[in-house]
Amino acid sequence: MNKNILITGGSKRGGAAISRAIHKRGFDVLIHCRDSSEEAAKLLTGELNAIRPNSASYWSSDLSLKEQILPTETKNTVGIVANASEYIKSTLENFDERLHTDIQTHLTSHLRLIQLLKNNLINNNGSVVAVLDIRINRPKKGNLTYQISKGALDTAVRSLAIELAPEVRVNSVSPGPLEWPTNPPYTQERKDQILNATPLFRVGKFDELASAVCFLLFDATFTTGATIPVDGGRSIYLV
Repeated sequence: MNKNILITGGSKRGGAAISRAIHKRGFDVLIHCRDSSEEAAKLLTGELNAIRPNSASYWSSDLSLKEQILPTETKNTVGIVANASEYIKSTLENFDERLHTDIQTHLTSHLRLIQLLKNNLINNNGSVVAVLDIRINRPKKGNLTYQISKGALDTAVRSLAIELAPEVRVNSVSPGPLEWPTNPPYTQERKDQILNATPLFRVGKFDELASAVCFLLFDATFTTGATIPVDGGRSIYLV
């Protein structure tokens, strides 16, 4: 088998675009999904295997659980995209119902994967890219534990960049408004609010997120501990 990149949450939306972009670079992909996304993962791996046989596989696992059993494909994993995420509202009043799950999903599970695959990454001068959120630095009311856990992942990126240097590079991308969600859909009023707060006056494409991820994974060979915003300028524009 060829060397592969593990993409957590890699079967839908931005994760699927990242999986396709990495595959286009000539790497095999191991697409992680949760049970509810398994059908999408099957379709995506079928699509990629039709392009290049035996180049894509998927792994269904709940990252909110403490223990993870890695699939056999990870013996060839040389890079990780920490993309898996769960966006559920929370406040101070109910933070204890969500905090453990959010920390486990966004931070602890990815630390564990990096720990388990550390030797692979070191021996292959591998690379890790985490997908953050511009809300880390510009919090939105009602998303307390999501933002806390993504902020912890942001700190982990810089810490791991030091800990795993010089063999392994660790970076991140911080997306802002990307292609409109459909479940539930935004109202036109909400879309207008977002566009008016975004200097480039549009939402980004998932392919643009994937391009930034691939740049950090493969091309930015003298870059570690860095974050690239993919947000149309929204994170620097106060309105």
